Amino acid sequence: MAITLRMRPERRFLRLQGSETHIDFQIQVEQVAEKVKEQRIPLTLALVLDRSGSMAGGKINTAKKAALTLLDHLDERDQIAVVVYDDQIDTVQALTKVTPAAKTAISKQLEKIEARGATALHEGWLTGCNAIAGDALPGQKQGLSRCFLLTDGLANQGLTDTEQIAVQAGGIRSNAGISTSTFGIGEDYNEALLGPMAVAGGGQFHHLRKTSEIVSTFMGELGELFSVLASQVCLEIEVREGVTTKVISAYWSQEVSPTRQSLTIGDLLGGEERHVIVNVVFPEQQKLDGQTVRARIVWQEGGQKRQSDWQELWLSYADERLCEKELPDPHVVQLVGEQKVDQAKREALKLNQQRDQQGAQQVLREANVYLQANIPYQQGLQTEADGLSWISQEMEKSPGAPMAPGFVKEAYYQSHLRSRAQRDHRAPKDPEEE
Repeated sequence: MAITLRMRPERRFLRLQGSETHIDFQIQVEQVAEKVKEQRIPLTLALVLDRSGSMAGGKINTAKKAALTLLDHLDERDQIAVVVYDDQIDTVQALTKVTPAAKTAISKQLEKIEARGATALHEGWLTGCNAIAGDALPGQKQGLSRCFLLTDGLANQGLTDTEQIAVQAGGIRSNAGISTSTFGIGEDYNEALLGPMAVAGGGQFHHLRKTSEIVSTFMGELGELFSVLASQVCLEIEVREGVTTKVISAYWSQEVSPTRQSLTIGDLLGGEERHVIVNVVFPEQQKLDGQTVRARIVWQEGGQKRQSDWQELWLSYADERLCEKELPDPHVVQLVGEQKVDQAKREALKLNQQRDQQGAQQVLREANVYLQANIPYQQGLQTEADGLSWISQEMEKSPGAPMAPGFVKEAYYQSHLRSRAQRDHRAPKDPEEE
């Protein structure tokens, strides 16, 4: 299997007094013939289900149905652990091979689960990850490990700090090889927690508008896990001392050294393509020399660590005349504009929910500065600018008050989907909510 990396800069000339450009890191996995079912990768899953009081009724019942539906599509190649949580944590099923007997036992245990209590989200999730950490069960081949975390509410017991939890998700991914996908149902959970958890954890974040989407989204992600060709994919970027980088796309970044960053991309399917946009700022320089940006891909395949060769991109310092004459790459400009808009939406919506309307509007204005400066080179950015203006106007309609939670979560989710090239596994929304 081959993973290709292509680096395309917005501009290639740098100003002597200091300059910046955006680089599109295009990652693509080769398309392969469809694998037969017997060849798919073995899975190790932790299902962590919220059973707090707000899950009473249709939500908890559908969550249990989704768990059983997922179990029906696993077999003895796979392993599973099931955890439920409110303000207390219960392991419904310790890690076990998915045999017919295990499916029956889990089904009987889930029948007893009822909604109650508060939401110890962090401890519940951590218990699920710990349940599948360590060596595989005897006779199990090394495969792919992921935790599914489902909730409809705010973390209000134990650790609740969003940044700390996201950092832990990144640590569990890098140290234990366990990725995390998050599923938020309804309008009361915190997307500013579940989104970063999934990004740092190398999984996917899902906003579920109604209970029936629990089943369709669980199964949609399971189908993708069956088709993963490259797991634990990371993009490593190396620059010279004095050069700074800022990731625009929705990917988790960790500093490997003062001049190298590692970006968590996640698991990739055959034929999949991702675009990672990074802003690179270069220092002042006295001579007409240049700067090199290096990058490579690191991933897991068949239980083995693999990495691509380092690729280099050369950017030249030039006099003001050449810098003024150079036209930007319109394809990269479009991608940068889209990713800046998605980033601005996520940040502005977060600030809006915190009642920081001034900060939210400032974020939108800053993104719009880039769009307006580059519309002459890429007319497609006008649509993006119109979208930002519409959100700004909607915020102004209710000064000092947060926007409707349902609108915020859907807008946040759509920006997340596009930035990460993630699929929406929800069924089309019906007029009537369940």
